[in-house]
Amino acid sequence: MVDTATPAKSDSGAGTDTIIDARACPPIPAFLQDRTWTRFAGTLDGVRSRGWTVDGAMNSPDVSTYLDECKRLGITRAGLTARVPNDVWGGRGNVPVFEAVAQRPEFFFAYGAVDALAADPGAAVQQLKDRGVRGVVVEPGLAHTALHIDDRRVDPVYDACQSIGLPLLLMGGGETGPDLSYSDPLRHEQVAIRFPRLQIVYMHGGWPFVQAALGVAFRRPNVWMMPDVYFPGLPGEQDYLLAMRTYLQDRFLFASNYPYCPLTQIVERYHGFGLPDDLLTKVLHGNARRLFFADADGAGR
Repeated sequence: MVDTATPAKSDSGAGTDTIIDARACPPIPAFLQDRTWTRFAGTLDGVRSRGWTVDGAMNSPDVSTYLDECKRLGITRAGLTARVPNDVWGGRGNVPVFEAVAQRPEFFFAYGAVDALAADPGAAVQQLKDRGVRGVVVEPGLAHTALHIDDRRVDPVYDACQSIGLPLLLMGGGETGPDLSYSDPLRHEQVAIRFPRLQIVYMHGGWPFVQAALGVAFRRPNVWMMPDVYFPGLPGEQDYLLAMRTYLQDRFLFASNYPYCPLTQIVERYHGFGLPDDLLTKVLHGNARRLFFADADGAGR
């Protein structure tokens, strides 16, 4: 079980200018066939609707521009979330993400995807661990027949993640499923209760049910908050920020989910919150390193 109380000693000198982007969808073959990029005009509309400005780099996206911007901003690692193919967002499974990591292992790292109703979840999760993934993505609400995340039929996948020791990236918020019931934080809490040794990353942070989601994270120390595209800039920002300053400072993860947030603008916003340097270091770097790279000394620096 990951220690959620104390940052790793090696984080102390990381500095606030070093960033691990815990979730990104850059213009690489692993994602170019997904709705994010095939309907890019709609993606940019979403960027604007969340209050961001579409900058020049986003108008003409390519891998080189993306990597140059990351280097300039101090983003040293980026997590790639594989996705089980689905009718809503697309997804090409794990292989393209593994290929991207193999091409740039010093920068990209992988989260493997497992079907919510996998026939042999233990074998599926173990195979992903053997491939070096840093977490497992499960998106029950995007299945062909949508499932709520606390559906008991998904429990074998959660149990496999807990037993094998991989963090679970569990979608909960935003466009998680056909309606807002699929974003209900009380369902997220049920998973955390059933699997108390499982480190659960709350992708999309329960938005728009922000206070309830933060209440889940308050009560369940195995829940980590990653609101990605829904923080900052939307209703609930001050609630996320207050939690970050207090009980969630060791379990809050920076993630741009690029291209849904412009990199320069989101990094500037985090630096503009007036957070103490030690707290900013945790959120931008230390927490992700402790959760995803606890077994790799020096990784993520």
